[in-house]
Parts: sequence; structure tokens; C-alpha cells
Amino acid sequence: MNFIRLFHQNKSFILLLFFIYVLFWLTISTCKQVTNVHEIHQSNRLNYRSNSTFYFILNYLFQLKINIILIDPHVLNDVFNYQLSFDKPEQQLITFAITNETVKILFESLLLQDINFSIKTSKTILHNGKTFINHIFIKYETKIVHLAVLHKYNSYYRIYRNHLQLSKNIQLSYGDKVRAVEYIETELHEYLFHYPRNISHFLWLYKTSEFLYCNRTLADKMENKFHLYQNFTQLNMIIQSMRHIADGLDKLEKHYWLAGGTLLGWYRHCGLIPFTNDADFGLYAEEYDESIRNYFLGNSITHIWAALGLVNDSLEFRLSSGNYVFDLFWAYRDGNHRWYGYQAQRSKFRRIIPLLDKLCSCDLFGYRFSIPCSPITYFNSEYGKDKWEMPSEKNYTSANMKYHSMWNDISWMYAVRLYTREGKLRSDELAISWVSKRFNYSYLSVPSFLNVLPNETVTLPPLKFALKNASSIKNTSLQHKSGLTARKRR
Repeated sequence: MNFIRLFHQNKSFILLLFFIYVLFWLTISTCKQVTNVHEIHQSNRLNYRSNSTFYFILNYLFQLKINIILIDPHVLNDVFNYQLSFDKPEQQLITFAITNETVKILFESLLLQDINFSIKTSKTILHNGKTFINHIFIKYETKIVHLAVLHKYNSYYRIYRNHLQLSKNIQLSYGDKVRAVEYIETELHEYLFHYPRNISHFLWLYKTSEFLYCNRTLADKMENKFHLYQNFTQLNMIIQSMRHIADGLDKLEKHYWLAGGTLLGWYRHCGLIPFTNDADFGLYAEEYDESIRNYFLGNSITHIWAALGLVNDSLEFRLSSGNYVFDLFWAYRDGNHRWYGYQAQRSKFRRIIPLLDKLCSCDLFGYRFSIPCSPITYFNSEYGKDKWEMPSEKNYTSANMKYHSMWNDISWMYAVRLYTREGKLRSDELAISWVSKRFNYSYLSVPSFLNVLPNETVTLPPLKFALKNASSIKNTSLQHKSGLTARKRR
């Protein structure tokens, strides 16, 4: 009686609970059915395409819950950029990436499987006898899935060279050389492998992925014989800003390289030259556009405070982190070489470097940076043959820096631009005096935001009463050359 009375008193509430209960289990059942149908559909689609193709292997890896990333540059270009078939008849091998941590899971799973394809590996044996796997080749009939193992470093992965003998008609895109790979944001493909979210950017980075090592023998000599040790206080203050600059240029897809003493520090010291007070980057002049200036204007980590030269002549950006200066030099192609411009007062100087047709990657304190693929050729051009192997005095002046010419009056008005910490054009006393104290005209305002001569005719300001002629400006600049170039230490 009590139960019946209780039911009648709470009938609406009890019916509501029952309705929610039924709805809950219907929802769960529906979700399970949808999931099963989706998995069957995906599996059937792979099985449908697995007749003597790569899909049999891909489906097998998917069933083992092994995540792989398509990194084969040729396939990425053909399939995603040109919409060609993934499974071309002539395609014998496709390269995917697999993390080092996943390799163990893969082989533990393989031990429990009855498989009908062959697996070969390329291994490296360390001095301590420890062995690690660099490449895995899974073959089914005539097709090979190549798994290049990603070995994780601080901010990137490294893929080592393959030592397994392959058919002569197989050319590996990874494993042919040691290569550096940035962390990859991926998406899942319908055939259940991952691929880079930004394929064009991944392919752009691949072109500079060949990895070079610093000279450990020279670095040990710098410490043991010359007592030049890494300054870790300096390192902590400079390396993050360097990496921020490199990341920014990579995002903009502007090729850069460590230049001058910064490049020499990487190779000769496996770090930075201990007494350096700046870092240098080189860039191709033909790749310049205003996206670079815009990126560093008011940048919260490294901001541009000075733009010197003109876009088509001796352009240099000076960036600051508040503690260190970072120079971006644009290298202009001239016949069989390139040249950087350097501005000392109103004089223009040039430094000759090789063409640098190809760039590679290196490690600097656990971070990937781009460098010339022939650093020794670069050093011999910059410092003289083999002269760079020995450290020089701190007030070293580059013998490679040669006087070229003077800025003419009109160009000089556009060859200096200073910017505030917030990225605004400076037109204060400092900005005006930088130009006017080496100018015969009354320079009272900054004529433009950019280092570009206008298309229209430029009228010079009125002459000053006390003139300073061009020859005296040149002589003054040359007298100060050694002092101004002392900052380029090696």
C-alpha cells in the first residue's frame, strides 16, 4: 500500500526517470552502431583497394594502432598538389614517418601476428653496444612501405642515414642523408594515415633538411687549448631570440642562414663565440618583401629598431631583444657570388660571399637553424683560406669588408629608418640627426616609412649655411671604419 501510494504521489517524476533511462540506452546503442558501421566501411574500403598495393600494409598498421605520417615529398606533391593517384603502378616505395617510441610497440605487436610480408630494418650500433633502429622496410609482393624513424631532439626530429642495401632503382627521400624535420601538425587521411596539415610548407622545409654536424674536434681545441668556453649566461639571453627570428622567417617562407661570426661559432665552437655581442643572419635579396619588416615591427620578443640601406641596395635590419642585437643582412647576387652591404656613417661597404645555391640544417643548443651547405667554402671566402680555424683578437676587423661608394644625397634621405619599440616610425631628434649630421641639406622630417625611393621626382630640402662636402664625409667614414667594424668579431 505504501509503495502504491508513493508511486501515485510521484508518478510524473518516476515516468520522467524511466524515459531518460530508455533514451540514454538508445543513444548508446545508436553510437555503437554508427561507430561499427564507420569502422567496417573504412576497413572494407582499404580491403577493397588492397589487391597487391600499399593499402594492405597500411590497413595492417592501422589494425595494430600504429600511427604513421606520410612524409614522402614526391607522393605529397603528386597526390595533394596535382591530385594524382596515390597508388601509381610505377610507385614501388612510399616513405612514412614513425616516432622512435612507436617502434617498440610495432615490433611487440608483430610478434603476435601471423604476417605474410617481409620486414627489414636499418640499425645503428653505438660505441656502448646499444642498438637503435633508424628505418623499417615492410614489403608486400612488389610494394614497400618505408618507415623512417623520427628521433626526437629539443625542438625537432632527426632522421638518420639508411645502411640497408636496396634495389638500385629505389631512391630514398629520407635515409639518403641525415635530415632534420620540424615538429609536424597533421591531419588524418581517409586511408587512415596522417599527413602534414600544411603540405606546401612541409615541402618547402624539406629542401633545407639535410643535416650537417659542427666540428667537434675544433670545438674541443677551442676549449682545451685556447680556454674559450661557452658563456651560458650569454646563451640563455640570445638563443631564444635567435630561434624566434628563425621561426618567423620559416613561417614567412624566407630562406635564411646563420652568417658571419654566428656561423663560425656553430662550426668551430659547436656553440657561440664566447666574446660575441650580436648574431648575424643572411637572406636572399631576391626574396625580400615587406612581410619581413611587418613581422618584426613591434614584435614582443625581437623588434626591429633600425632599417639601413635601400631595399635594392645594402639592406640591413637591426633587431633587438633588449639585451642583444641581431642583424639581418640581405645578400645580393652579382655574377658568380653574392655580397652583403654594410653601412658605416654615410659610406657603403661590401662583403663578398659565395652564391649559396643550397642551404642545409644544423643543431645549435638543441634547436634547428639553416646554414650554408658548404660552410668551409663560406669561411674561406669570408676570412681567408684556413685563417678562420684560429681565434682572433676581440677587436678583429674583417679583411673581407671593402669600401664601395657613398650614398648620394637623395638616396641618403631614404637609407635610414628608425622605429620605436611599438613599431612606429621614429621622427624624433635621434632619427633626424642620424641623417642630418652627414647631410648638406636641412633635413627636418623623415619622408617615408620604408627604405624605398619614391617613383615621383624628389626635391632636396634647402641647403644648410655650413656645408659639409662629400669628400670630407667619405674621409670621416673611412677613418671610423675600423671602429665600426670591430663589432664583427671572429
